Amino acid sequence: MCAIFGTAGIANLKLIKEISQKQIFRGPDEQNFYVSDDNLVCLGNNRLSVIDKQNGKQPMFSSNKRFITVFNGCIYNFLEIKKYLKSKNINFSTNSDTEVVANAYMFFGKKSFNYFDGMWAIAIYDREKKEILLSRDYVGQKPLFYSKNDNYYIFSSQLNGIVLDKNCSTKVSRKNLKKYFTYSFIPAPHTLFENIYQLEPGENILINLQNLNINKTKYWDLKNGADYNTFFNKIPVSQFKQQFEGIIQQHSIADKLPALSLSGGIDSYIVMNYFTKLQENCSSFTLGFENKSFDESKYVKKIKKKLNKQIYYANDKELISSFLKLSKLLSEPIGDSSIIPTYIIHNKIKDYSNVSLGGDGGDETFFGYITFDAYYLALKLKKIFPNFFLKIIKKIVGPSKFSSEYITFLTKVRKFFNSIHLNTKYLLASWMGCLSVQDMGNLFNERISEDDIYDDLNNIYSDNLDLMRCAQLYYFKFYLPMVLTKVDQASMFNSVESRSPFLSKKIINFSLDQDVRKLYKFFKKKYFIRKIFSEDVPKEILNRKKHGFAFPKEIILQDKKLIENLLDYNLLTNRDFFKTKYSNFLNKTEDCSQYIWNELILNITLQNLNKSRAF
Repeated sequence: MCAIFGTAGIANLKLIKEISQKQIFRGPDEQNFYVSDDNLVCLGNNRLSVIDKQNGKQPMFSSNKRFITVFNGCIYNFLEIKKYLKSKNINFSTNSDTEVVANAYMFFGKKSFNYFDGMWAIAIYDREKKEILLSRDYVGQKPLFYSKNDNYYIFSSQLNGIVLDKNCSTKVSRKNLKKYFTYSFIPAPHTLFENIYQLEPGENILINLQNLNINKTKYWDLKNGADYNTFFNKIPVSQFKQQFEGIIQQHSIADKLPALSLSGGIDSYIVMNYFTKLQENCSSFTLGFENKSFDESKYVKKIKKKLNKQIYYANDKELISSFLKLSKLLSEPIGDSSIIPTYIIHNKIKDYSNVSLGGDGGDETFFGYITFDAYYLALKLKKIFPNFFLKIIKKIVGPSKFSSEYITFLTKVRKFFNSIHLNTKYLLASWMGCLSVQDMGNLFNERISEDDIYDDLNNIYSDNLDLMRCAQLYYFKFYLPMVLTKVDQASMFNSVESRSPFLSKKIINFSLDQDVRKLYKFFKKKYFIRKIFSEDVPKEILNRKKHGFAFPKEIILQDKKLIENLLDYNLLTNRDFFKTKYSNFLNKTEDCSQYIWNELILNITLQNLNKSRAF
């Protein structure tokens, strides 16, 4: 795990060293740089030494010295690929997965990214062709931002690295702000700024250094189904558990024994169960809250006695303190408030290991969210009842009311009926969003329709796909990236590499290859997982209700003095709109906490980026 950054077209070593200092937490173990002989390229790397501490120095050359690589992430099947390459007489001098990346690209070319099972942001300089290739993993676990100036490109693992370049425009994009308030983050290729972009999951960008032309290609799109090749075969259902154990083993390869990041849910339990078969005396961490409706630690207590559990209980004062520390580090707006407990857990993990394992991705891969049930039910109701009748029900049910408890059943019902009249492809985004279309129009002082703010969804809904499969793709493309951004930032702020076995390409391939009806049953979330792991998971974990790793953000939002101190009112999207909504929130007349939170995080992020620019 590392930070990577560079310039292409002009080698700006001074700028790259400045970026390195801003992202030191992503790679505190060593910082190294490469400047090409022709002064066209500068590559930088902040390294967190996870595999082969002694010899894994970056930038790293391929065995023929033609390709220079900087790499952020982990290739879990690198030993398998290395064995194959060695059979083709390719020599290796390290035990690092970075060298496998460099030599795989030398041998396979662009096909190599289809062969990788892992998470990555990669830059590879071809000294012969004078090209730089940028690549991002298939679901977007590792970030990579870039921008083009008059005569060069700049790329960086974090947005605050790009804005350090004074030649880079930082005009905030009004269009992308709408996306932020729609999805609670800004999906790739967009960012906060008009002329700064991020690579999409499963995307390669090739930069020609002679004319600065770029060529974008998708090496894999989940919409197209499973990706089978030399290193990925179909997994029979009968072999799923065996294959999953092998995946856990691959995810455990590191110089230090990984720690476990546990919620009380089935996914993290399964990861824990198989990991402890390999390493019995591992350490695990979870977080307990004073607010019992958010507290999942009671489920963790029921886990196997042999597990070395570290259950940390945070009181309200500690939660606010952690938030204030975290807020100074944010360089990307993330509306998922569980970044705070995730940050706290990894702050505890860092004293034990620089690698963690968690259950992220299980809900997307195996239909674990309650909104899948809501979506299925909505599809049935929309076939039975005319739209005008559904609109009448919406008026009867009324808007959601404020609650300091974890999402109540009544809140879910109100959210459901407040959007059920919308076009089928807009339902999930509407339920997950923080503002109605009308409120979005009021926020931006313009007339806005559903088609305006949900235009991205047109790319995932098609006539030849099952609608439940489309719902799964929605989560992969418009919710999971927010979760992964949260995990990446929260873990890397503590110099810990977080790994997610459920996002192994083998597991995703398996899910995409199955008939949806074999994976999903109405009101039987994670039907397949519960069925196949029924002998491995205790009933109290197997049968518990779905409970996200949520955080009682009202602790922060209700502290008016704290909010006033944090906000720069000159940076609010709409000052009057915010004041009205915040007043409604404090008076408990409207459930608008997610909007207030999103605006707060956006405001803090912009302040941080402005400070970076003045660095």
